[in-house]
Amino acid sequence: MSFSGTAQNIRVDDGHLLRADLQSVDDEWKYAELDLNTVIGNNEGKFEWEGVDFAGSASHISFSLEGDDNVPVLRALLKDSGDVDHLADINLSERIENVDGEFVFTLALASASTTPVQSFDFIIVGAGTSGLVIANRLSEDPSVTVAVVEAGTDQRNNPNVTSTEFGSGLNTPLDWAYASVNQTHAGNRPFAMHAGKAWGGTSAINGMTYIRGNKEEFDVWETLGNPGWNWDSLFAYYKKSENYTVPTDSQLAAGATYQRQNHGFKGPLHVGYTPALENGSYAPLVIDTWATVGVAHNPDLNRGDVHGFGMGPQTLDPALNVRWDSATAYLHPVEGRSNLQVLRGTVKRITWADKAGKGKLVASGVEVVDENGESTTLGAKKEVVLSAGSLRSPPILEASGVGNSRTLKSLGITPQIDLPGVGENLIEQPAHILVFSGNLPSAASAYHAFLTAAQLFGDELPTIEAESRANLSQWAQAAADASGPGGPSTCALEKLLRYQHDLIFQQNITIAEVLLAIAPGGLLASNYWTLFPFSRGSVHLGSMDQINAPVIDPRLFLADLDLLTLVAAGKFVEKFWFSEPLKTQGDVDGPVISDGSGFTRNATDAEWRAYLQNTVIANSHPTGSASMLPRALGGVVDAELRVYGTANVRVVDASVIPTQVSGHLTATLYSLAERAADIIKGLV
Repeated sequence: MSFSGTAQNIRVDDGHLLRADLQSVDDEWKYAELDLNTVIGNNEGKFEWEGVDFAGSASHISFSLEGDDNVPVLRALLKDSGDVDHLADINLSERIENVDGEFVFTLALASASTTPVQSFDFIIVGAGTSGLVIANRLSEDPSVTVAVVEAGTDQRNNPNVTSTEFGSGLNTPLDWAYASVNQTHAGNRPFAMHAGKAWGGTSAINGMTYIRGNKEEFDVWETLGNPGWNWDSLFAYYKKSENYTVPTDSQLAAGATYQRQNHGFKGPLHVGYTPALENGSYAPLVIDTWATVGVAHNPDLNRGDVHGFGMGPQTLDPALNVRWDSATAYLHPVEGRSNLQVLRGTVKRITWADKAGKGKLVASGVEVVDENGESTTLGAKKEVVLSAGSLRSPPILEASGVGNSRTLKSLGITPQIDLPGVGENLIEQPAHILVFSGNLPSAASAYHAFLTAAQLFGDELPTIEAESRANLSQWAQAAADASGPGGPSTCALEKLLRYQHDLIFQQNITIAEVLLAIAPGGLLASNYWTLFPFSRGSVHLGSMDQINAPVIDPRLFLADLDLLTLVAAGKFVEKFWFSEPLKTQGDVDGPVISDGSGFTRNATDAEWRAYLQNTVIANSHPTGSASMLPRALGGVVDAELRVYGTANVRVVDASVIPTQVSGHLTATLYSLAERAADIIKGLV
């Protein structure tokens, strides 16, 4: 058989089989295969590329199609006799030849390029809320080198970061501002999903609220199969990270109460209340009105019990009145360490070395894409830690060959580890805003109320409990069907939903939050959201060429109880504003509706449902997409946050949280990352 020399569909399968389709002179296509282990390998410590003597073996060969023309590139990380890593690559389209009718690969180093590769002990992907905690704690050991790779930049002097005004950084260059796919059960429209793009990540643009959650919510992590992860273990790390500023007398009068035993005073993260907190006369009105509707005052929302209402502190420095994000708290004070670097770039994927004992994959580093689209490789001597967030860590795993094998193959990615939970179990909170008018002076105070199912549903509670329990299998099946073949099992999803149902209806945790504030002009703003949705969504890599555009589908209202809860919370908000003494003394009216919907007070349940389906927003509190769970339950990482099937890849961000939390994510992420750092250092 004689070949014309044309080769197509060049690929590497099973990590070492280079395959191609060759065109014969009579235009027939023939399949050809070459075992790379017979061509590229370690021969007595030498890498067998013609004419070059390397000290080590090429144990992590990779293959990819690159550029618009899908140029096939064979790549390897080589170590020379001086212990310097080199990235070598060959354009295979130029190295496949027809020699006397034989399929021949010519792999001469003369045709390859080599580039020195920077190597570090630890590579942290993402300089966000969790990633910078890890970077700080690991680099405390001067013998350990740490690199943080971040697409954003240092924005410490940007007023949209330092400002304590809510929303100043949203929808600016500081915000990735992802868009979800159209939501079938929520007006068939896309939703904005905010995430920070700067040193500090989302902690640089969020609302700064520091509220932890209910004890029972964290204890269930351990119940689900994660030894050592519970309220008591996290509580110690909450306090380790926190530098709490005791409220002043005027702030106490405005409702900023606390209990000293619940706080830390020596950590790097400033937590306190804005100096602008004023209008103490408003506090008694709020306290009395919440009492009217049956909601008690909570003296400290950070004690492991958020039931009732209170004023939550924020991640800010009261003395300076500036935001205190993770960069300010954990990076700026130690950026002079010679063993810590922050490198700009977007991590495309993890690179792999040989398998270690028990067949586990070993990460050799990461591939980084710069602003101009150029790729480089960083070497990791010990570990790679993904801290890119719930919306980015799963796609990076998928780009690296870790995920649902069927999904990976559909993207042209060779599966390395079949891990169906990657990108699944995404839990996002549906939220809404109602505005009323009144005659109250504006105030910097914001009150948080956390409500139970009994408070929201009243006499209907037994019926709703029974009906929702009966629907758990249906909701689990709907989520599994939406995930497609090879995804998490219906049985596993239903088991997780049953644990959540028990928390809500048996352990009486809070299921809705209401955030109240008086805006300029006498507008009474009410944000409220479902804390523990039963809908389960997903986030996946859309394309290797579009690494900054994950496909996000939170599937809001897939489970009808989520909408029912939001309706009940909205009605509760309306009830609050029109209860005494606020109704009379505040001259309350409304709601103020400017969207043309015609929605009015005292709407029917059907009107509420229709209105919320078309005006609901995503709360940008996503969790669960790389859950810390047993593998059989759809888990992606174990209790040491290590990705199943790998020896040295961990995930430390909100994606590992297997449930939602009734607090705000920031507080828990600092605690989680502090504990994760101790796990990595072998202290836990």
